[in-house]
Amino acid sequence: MNVRVDNTYMYKYLEEQHQRDAAKTASDQADSRRKEIPYVLAKYGGIAAIILSIGLAIYFANSYKQISANTNITQAQEQASKNQYLGGTDELIDIDALLSDMKTEHKFPEPNLEPVVEQVSVRNYVIFDKIEFEHEGINKITIGRQYDEPESEVSASWCYVDKLNSDGFKNTLYLVNIHEERIELDITDEIAGSFGVDKSVLEEAQQLCTI
Repeated sequence: MNVRVDNTYMYKYLEEQHQRDAAKTASDQADSRRKEIPYVLAKYGGIAAIILSIGLAIYFANSYKQISANTNITQAQEQASKNQYLGGTDELIDIDALLSDMKTEHKFPEPNLEPVVEQVSVRNYVIFDKIEFEHEGINKITIGRQYDEPESEVSASWCYVDKLNSDGFKNTLYLVNIHEERIELDITDEIAGSFGVDKSVLEEAQQLCTI
């Protein structure tokens, strides 16, 4: 007689048991790893601390070496400076000789006692008179009189007119000059044109020169 047994439930049970075992194994591994994290951190932290300590030690060693070298150089320079001043020869000063020289009377050259010749000063006095004359840019006629002394006669005199040109510079034209003799300007059209006025204007101004 053949009996047929259904193994489906047994296989299902074994499969579930296998899954539970796998899940438990994974959970145990995770717990183990979490417990190892502090040790790993402590391990690498210690390594980093050691490396940092070594770097600081090298840095401070180099700094001390540099400071020592600078100190030695400074001390050498100071010593050389002292030797420079100490090595010179002191100069002896004879105080008594200096005091003796100061007490000695110095002889100065005698002053020149020749009589001073009185020089005659020349003073000229000049007086200006102005006559209003408004024509073609001319504002006035100027008459100058020179005196050798305040109460002397006129030694020289002159009469002239001024006019600004197109560039803003002042042009002066002497119409009459008296110095030992009277000289009147010979007014021409060319002279009047170069001065910038009509010939008749200059002739009229010359007639007003009462010198």
